Amino acid sequence: MEMNKRRRAVELAKDVLILLLTCSAVWLASQTRLAAPLQGLLREEGPQALPGQSQGESRAEGALPMAMAANLPGTSVPAEGAFERSEGARCGICYDQAACQELFQRVAGPLAETLSSAGAPERITRRGWEEALTNGLGVYMDFQGQVPMPVLVGWLSGEETALTATVRRLALTARDGGVDLYFRDEEDGNYYRCRSEVADSFPLLEALSGLTDNGAFFAFESQLYEDIDPDTLLLPDAPSPASYTVTNPINTAQGTLEALVQDLGFSLNSTSFYSTDEQVARSGDDSVRLSDRGVALYQYEGRGTGGLFPVLSQGNAGTLFDSVETCRQLALSAMGARCGEARLYLSSVQWNGKGWEIDFDYSLNGIPVLLERGCAARFWVEDGQVMQFSIWLRSYTAGSSLLLVLPPRQGAAALAAQGLKGGELLLTYTDSGGDTLTAGWSARGGRTGED
Repeated sequence: MEMNKRRRAVELAKDVLILLLTCSAVWLASQTRLAAPLQGLLREEGPQALPGQSQGESRAEGALPMAMAANLPGTSVPAEGAFERSEGARCGICYDQAACQELFQRVAGPLAETLSSAGAPERITRRGWEEALTNGLGVYMDFQGQVPMPVLVGWLSGEETALTATVRRLALTARDGGVDLYFRDEEDGNYYRCRSEVADSFPLLEALSGLTDNGAFFAFESQLYEDIDPDTLLLPDAPSPASYTVTNPINTAQGTLEALVQDLGFSLNSTSFYSTDEQVARSGDDSVRLSDRGVALYQYEGRGTGGLFPVLSQGNAGTLFDSVETCRQLALSAMGARCGEARLYLSSVQWNGKGWEIDFDYSLNGIPVLLERGCAARFWVEDGQVMQFSIWLRSYTAGSSLLLVLPPRQGAAALAAQGLKGGELLLTYTDSGGDTLTAGWSARGGRTGED
């Protein structure tokens, strides 16, 4: 028995020693740089990072095009009615998000290098633009939305750029061992070329190897498509878009206002909730109103820079990029986990005299979604903070059937018959607020620029 007493005493002493050592370690950690991370791990509420980053979407996801085309060495067979092209093959991707993402991942490196080392833009003719899209080794990218160059470069490299144009379409071409960047400035409608003496054409050639011709062509290459935007990228066959059902995510547990504002970074301990004709959450001068239709409106009603969503610095890319990326992450926080199979893309950035208006839209497998209320999300940024945003929460689920649409040639003829000549022939989904989507050809206004 005496032995047992001594053994228990020894074990008790060990426990006390372990406890003292643990307390000592915690105290030492609190006096070092580890204190902030430890306190962050122990904190129950408030955003641990920029809202939206926990969803695993990198900055480069914002730069993902929705259509691409690669010019390759080889022999091609022109599509019906198309002009004979110079020797070479072309692989085009439209309305296929996975294939577009795979190709973009191949060329993202050459694109980032070319953008970071591009010289001053030189204005070129419309003919020069067409030659860049059709002749020699190169790749064409269509982002559907209008993206400022500082934002595109920031997404790809996190760095600043002297390029100031707003682009939707651009191309990289290999020439004399280097790489040329071609783009159309959506602000003035003109075309430009930048030469990079640093970028090597070999990585671009390597990135495009293995692709095969699928008959893709531009409208300006075919006499059959003279009535539409000449830069429309087309495939010979009619697309077969998937059917989708639509739900209002606020009708689910995840869609409650409490869950929404928590995802946005509101502290629930300091937020009050009440209902009028809408659900309302208020924390100080910040409020979110959520309607039964799933439209959420955030507003900062205070003065100065005390709002909940300041524009956060993302590195060296500049304030415009910081504003767009902060809004993109907020949109992902509110909409990313609630939109089902849709993807958000940047559709426009406009300066209104006081600040930036930044719009995002939904796409499904590379097909833009047209909403009856306009854009999917709109943010207003002034004085270094998000002052207001409006979002429409919609959740899309693919069905088991495919939708029938007219072949491109018949679609172009139908738009011309409606007096919509000169517009881009674009496959779109239409969300009219019901529980299903319709798919069909739409006409987006286009300009041809200088002859």
